[in-house]
Amino acid sequence: MADESTVGLSPERLAKLLAVGAEDIPDAEGLPPVEATAEILRARLSNPLPLDKAALDSVPAILGRPCEELRPLAGRPLAEILLDPAADPTVIATLKDYGKAMSLRWRGGALHGAAVAVYYGAIAAALVCHGCKITTHSYRGLDHSFATLIGKPWMAPELAELFARARAVCDARMTR
Repeated sequence: MADESTVGLSPERLAKLLAVGAEDIPDAEGLPPVEATAEILRARLSNPLPLDKAALDSVPAILGRPCEELRPLAGRPLAEILLDPAADPTVIATLKDYGKAMSLRWRGGALHGAAVAVYYGAIAAALVCHGCKITTHSYRGLDHSFATLIGKPWMAPELAELFARARAVCDARMTR
């Protein structure tokens, strides 16, 4: 699988590999941007991860590592995984990488906003639940990003709370 690549895969196919893909996105067309982003994020967070073997076999091509650790998460909503203190840090890092990949694919708009929220949600979960930083962003930069996301009118309340807790971790690390 090391020779596999995601070059040429559509965003929908890439997203389907983690089963939180475009086919699960509600029809947000015609909604104002704030409502569209809120609806897409709500769907992302509440939809289960129905990961099948075919999807898992393709994930290493995207993320560059084995993703066997995702199999036990099949059927669990993304929000539940991000907010679970017992979630494996490797899984959280995989979800962070997924959010980053999707945010780079969808440059702007509601899809981009939801992907960024998932990306920073995973980073916040690692900080809050495991005390580890799974990004090269500085604590100051993370604090700023979390504050910005908390202020978004479309942010899901459970993620806003997670971001607030992550800000406290960042603040503690910056004052050391």
